Amino acid sequence: AVPPGEADALLLTGATGFLGTHLLASLLAADKGPAVVCVVRAASDAAAAGRVSAALRARGLWSDAARSPKLRCLAGDVTLPGFGLSDGVVAASLGSVRLVIHNAAAVNHATAYAGLKEANVGSLVRAIRLAHGLEAANRKPVHVAFVSTAGVCGRRACHDAPAPPRIEMAAVDGANGYVQGKWVAERLIENANAAARSAGAPARYSIFRPGAISGHSVTGDCNIGDSLNRYLVGFRLLGLAPPLPDMRVRVDMSPVDWVAGAIGGIATQEAGGAAPRERCETPCFTLDNGASLPYEDLLTELDVPVAPSYEAWLAELQAALEAEPEAAPHPNPLRGLLGALKAAPPSFGSTGSKAHMAHLAERGHPCPTVTPALLRTYLRRFEEEGALPRAA
Repeated sequence: AVPPGEADALLLTGATGFLGTHLLASLLAADKGPAVVCVVRAASDAAAAGRVSAALRARGLWSDAARSPKLRCLAGDVTLPGFGLSDGVVAASLGSVRLVIHNAAAVNHATAYAGLKEANVGSLVRAIRLAHGLEAANRKPVHVAFVSTAGVCGRRACHDAPAPPRIEMAAVDGANGYVQGKWVAERLIENANAAARSAGAPARYSIFRPGAISGHSVTGDCNIGDSLNRYLVGFRLLGLAPPLPDMRVRVDMSPVDWVAGAIGGIATQEAGGAAPRERCETPCFTLDNGASLPYEDLLTELDVPVAPSYEAWLAELQAALEAEPEAAPHPNPLRGLLGALKAAPPSFGSTGSKAHMAHLAERGHPCPTVTPALLRTYLRRFEEEGALPRAA
């Protein structure tokens, strides 16, 4: 394989989302890293660049690196064949691409698989076909790194497993449409590697599974609407947390800068032929944080007591929501989860495979420890976002 270098480039999709902006910033900041071509839904290349610039600025990630010729933005659409790029654009702009990081996805946990299939499975098919076309045109291998989700592992702890296993097909029916789509897409990646193997080539397709992505470990920048953050804010506002059947279950907190750095760093290694593998294996990296805190330890650090029973906690939450004024300065975000919480307690967990965590560390991306200082960073960010009242 040709190692990515100054003359090589990678193509990134999904660059304007929460993970995508941090992934792009990480790639641009890498010394001697490849140039980055972002495919962005827009009317023109200039509009695509404007969307990327606005997304980076909104996250506080704009830097000199983002102004460099190392970054190029193309107007395209991952829902269209060839990502909507003309043959001329592909020939002129993608000739040096040796890696495709397919991060774009429709993220909606309430939509059925059928409503997400085209965006989350069909777009991967188009990414693989685009990579095949680039290989044929340029006679150089192109690696595809697919961003999946740790949800395909079912939040099951597997400390002694060599790597986190995907849930069985029989269990897929019980998952939401987003997880189902990622599960199917992972099988496509494995099939693509099988085809490469039959042609005598090594694996050219890899899988990255982010867990519950929490805020940046330094700035605290976060997606405030994520369920994890809604629980943290909601518990703090209520001043009470529910008991869970397993109080020692780990609450996955995977800082976005760790996830982004691992995807960009390891995908670049894979494209450069790092860590040779058996031809039959699909490289898979599960990026949920096995170093996260157990639930009861997290509540202790947050100084949030536990209700005597789940029913008592639910009654307290309902009473607080009923008493909450319509224009409350800090509305409890658990209101939007109340229906789900009436049906079942919150579900947390991380895979925590010790062997896999050691492998991530060997590749330069050890699981980060969730410290009191990190939690204070997150709480300060919640205050700055107006989700929590400022501490006295």
